[in-house]
Amino acid sequence: MGAIISNNYIIENNRCLICWDEIEWIDLITCIQCNIVLHAHCEESYRDTIRICKCPYCQGIGTLMIKN
Repeated sequence: MGAIISNNYIIENNRCLICWDEIEWIDLITCIQCNIVLHAHCEESYRDTIRICKCPYCQGIGTLMIKN
């Protein structure tokens, strides 16, 4: 996965881009390029067998980060 963000990160929209359910802080993944948010498990299922993280919205490679 890409970078790690601290607990001071503020989420304005906490709905997953893939499933549209609300995201708990522990499951949060966000893109540093386009600021979308995802569930960790939704990102993993989207990525399937590909070994690199790639944003489903902007298609940026290595731009996803997780909560620390």
